[in-house]
Amino acid sequence: MNARIRDAKPPARPRLSGAVARALTQGLLLLAGLATTVLGFGWFVDANDAAGAYRTAPVCGTAAHTPGTDCVRRETGKVTARDAANNGDSTTYTLTVARETAPKHSYTVNSAFYYDAKTGTDVDLTVFRGRVAEIAYQGHRAQNSGTPWLSSLEVALLLGLGFALTAAGLTWSRLGVQAAPFYFAIAVFVVILAFLGCLVLVSSQLPLAATLAIPVLGWLFMTASATVATWGD
Repeated sequence: MNARIRDAKPPARPRLSGAVARALTQGLLLLAGLATTVLGFGWFVDANDAAGAYRTAPVCGTAAHTPGTDCVRRETGKVTARDAANNGDSTTYTLTVARETAPKHSYTVNSAFYYDAKTGTDVDLTVFRGRVAEIAYQGHRAQNSGTPWLSSLEVALLLGLGFALTAAGLTWSRLGVQAAPFYFAIAVFVVILAFLGCLVLVSSQLPLAATLAIPVLGWLFMTASATVATWGD
């Protein structure tokens, strides 16, 4: 009797079936991919808002400005040089403006601004966080939001990772890890496109709806196309 009790083994724990394991993996990949993508688009919106923050900032020294917070200063600059560079299909117009408190700098403007602002013309400058954010003259405006290199790279890496995780989750139940090289290659392409797109959109300062709709639709198209192509193999 005692020998039988000693020899008895606890009942084996039921193992998760392969289908359940695949479903759990697929769910985790989808959750991680979508969360990473949402974070990437959130950072994109933050970068876009930062580039246009000067528009809503109060003027320094006014009642609306709270000490210690960001504000804009109004200055006057003088156009010292003009240049129109033909790039084949388009022409880039630049004005070189001298400031009293900083070295002169060149700004890209449209053709109407360029032809109206002659050499020696005084233009209005909006200075935000120590940098000229916008120049204006007789109704013409040209923003100088800078080039968000680092922010664009961070957004692009998150969107590329989000794409790879989401696409892998959508096809995991069928292909598993076999599609990883394919998704990695496409993710590199997504990162490059997202980086260039972020640079252009943030610098352009379009309305937020258009600014966000363009990359969201692009990301959905890339993810859907890669998923369909993978399932079709």
